[in-house]
Amino acid sequence: MKTISLSIFILMSHFAVAQHFTNEKKEIQRVVWQFKESIIKKDSATFNSLFHENPVLWIGVVKNRSQQKRLEINPSNRKNYFKDTYQNFFHYIMEKGRREEKFDKIRIVNDDVIASVNFDYSFREENIITNWGSEYWHLIKADGKWKIVSIIYSYENAKFFPINSR
Repeated sequence: MKTISLSIFILMSHFAVAQHFTNEKKEIQRVVWQFKESIIKKDSATFNSLFHENPVLWIGVVKNRSQQKRLEINPSNRKNYFKDTYQNFFHYIMEKGRREEKFDKIRIVNDDVIASVNFDYSFREENIITNWGSEYWHLIKADGKWKIVSIIYSYENAKFFPINSR
């Protein structure tokens, strides 16, 4: 009888933990949705609220095929990565024209205070894909709210390699 009670207790506690992480995952999904919507709506208040206090890592790495094309055009342009800030990215979003980032195959791995989100993305200007690749975020739960602490992504130039060339 004690074994059965203990087994039930262990099962229930695992269910409670899994349920708790499910709620956390929903909160993280909301951050992803808010990120996407704030770009479309050019909502800087919402966008900025998604990030932890600085420094927040923001690095893009040019994929090998696009880097080769860049080198053909300008052989001195050897650097295959760029660092930026979420604030500069949003200044770019605010420029004239429609911009949108679409996410596919979103995967979230989390516990109760840290999370990793990764997905395939495509970035559009006026509904034309300009670049695409993979994107990875790290988040922490600070003061009860999920905040992005880093974004790294690969960058394939759609002018050279359309998204269907994966």
